[in-house]
Amino acid sequence: MKCLDCDNALIKLPTFQGPDLDVCPSGHGLWLDAGEVNCFVGDYLSLKQATGSGGGVAARTQTKCPLCTIQMNTEAIAGTTLAWCNVCHGCWLPYGCLTHLNETYKGAAVRIQIDEPELYARAVARTKTLHPVIHAQPTSQRTAPANMWFWSVFFGLALVIAGLIFVAGVKKSLHTTRWNQPPDALLFYLIGGVVGGLGLLWYGWTVQQRTRLIESIPTSPIRSLALGLVEINGQAEGEGESLISPFGGLPCVFYSYTVEERVSSGNNTRWKTIASGTSEQPFYVRDVTGRVLVVPLGAQLMLPDERSIRTSWLGELPPVVVTGLRRLGIASTSWMGNKVLRCRESVILPNESIYVLGAALEHHGMGHHIANESRLYIGYSRDHTFIISDRSEKDLVAKLTWQMWACFLGGLIVVAACTALLLNRYVSVIEPS
Repeated sequence: MKCLDCDNALIKLPTFQGPDLDVCPSGHGLWLDAGEVNCFVGDYLSLKQATGSGGGVAARTQTKCPLCTIQMNTEAIAGTTLAWCNVCHGCWLPYGCLTHLNETYKGAAVRIQIDEPELYARAVARTKTLHPVIHAQPTSQRTAPANMWFWSVFFGLALVIAGLIFVAGVKKSLHTTRWNQPPDALLFYLIGGVVGGLGLLWYGWTVQQRTRLIESIPTSPIRSLALGLVEINGQAEGEGESLISPFGGLPCVFYSYTVEERVSSGNNTRWKTIASGTSEQPFYVRDVTGRVLVVPLGAQLMLPDERSIRTSWLGELPPVVVTGLRRLGIASTSWMGNKVLRCRESVILPNESIYVLGAALEHHGMGHHIANESRLYIGYSRDHTFIISDRSEKDLVAKLTWQMWACFLGGLIVVAACTALLLNRYVSVIEPS
C-alpha cells in the first residue's frame, strides 16, 4: 500500500491501541482500515455521527483509495480534513490529523494518548533498517553457519531420494496396471472428492489445535490479568448506549450479520452472500473481580445464528428488517422487483455470559499501579488467537471436539470411498503370464 501524496510504500507499525498503522515514512499521513479509528479516538461515536451527517463538508476528489482504487471523498471535520473511501471504509489522515481528532473528540474512560511524531520517526527508522538487510542478504548467505549448510544438504538429499522412490513406484504401477476406460467427468469428480477429503482432514487438524489451545489456557480473574494471551469468562456490558441489532431490533452490546440473495443460474438455485459484518463498538466483560474492555475488531466469532429472516412467498420482508437493510446500505429491491433475501444475525445481549480468548494489551502511558479496568483491554493481535463466544468453555470445547472428529472421520471416509471407486472403475491389475 502506497502513500496518497508521495507514492512511497507505507510502513506498518504496531501500536499500543491494538491495530497496526500504515504510516508514510516521508511524514505525509497515515492510513486507517475500516473501524480502526475507534481505537485511536476517545469519543468515536460523536466522530462517526459528524462524519457524513452534516458535521463536515464532503467533496469528491481525484485521489484514489490505496486499497480498492476508488475515488475518495474529503471531508472537513473539527478544523481538519480527512479522506474517506465509501467502498472499503478506510480513511487517510494527513500529518497531525489523528492527534487533532483525538483531542477534539474526548470522552473515553481511559485517555488515549497519540504521539504522531514518534510514529513517523519509527517509520523512518524502519525504512532505514529494511534496506541494509536486503543488500546484506548475499553476504549473510555466504557466511551462513556450517550446521545450516549441513541441514540444507540433508533435507535436499532426503527430498531427492523421496522423489526417486515416488517415481519408481509410479513406473512400477504403470507396468502392472492398466486403465479400463478413458477419463470422463466422473473421474474428475472422484479426484475432487479425494482432494476435498484431504481438506477435511486438514481442517480437522486446525480445529484440534484450536481445541488444545483453549484447554491449555487457564481462566484468569479480570483483576489478575497479565499482558499476553488470556482467557476470561463473564457477563457482557455495553459501553455507553446499547446497540440495536439490524434485523431483530434487539438492544445488545455486539452483533454480527449476514445477508444472502437467492440467485438462479439455469436450473440451479443457490444463496449468494452479498453483505456481512459486525458492530465495531467495544464492550466490557465483568466478573466478580472487575471488568475489562474488549475491542471486537478482528475477532473470530463463535455465535449461533439466533435469528434468521427470509423473504416471504409474497416477496416481502418485515419492516424492521427493511429498515435495518437500508441502514446498512443494502437494497432490498432491484429493477425486477423485490429481491429474495435471507438475513441472519447473532447478538450478544447485555448481562449475557460470554467467553473471550485473546491478547491482553496495555493502553499507552498507563502505569502498572492502575487497575486492569483502565490499564488493559483485550483485542486483536497478530501473534495470538482472538475468539469471542457466547458459550461456556466446556460447551465450546465439546463443540470443537465434535467438529474435529466429524472432520477426521468424514475426511477418511470420503478419501477411502473415492479412492476405492476410482481404482475399481478405472484401474485393473495385469495378471502375470
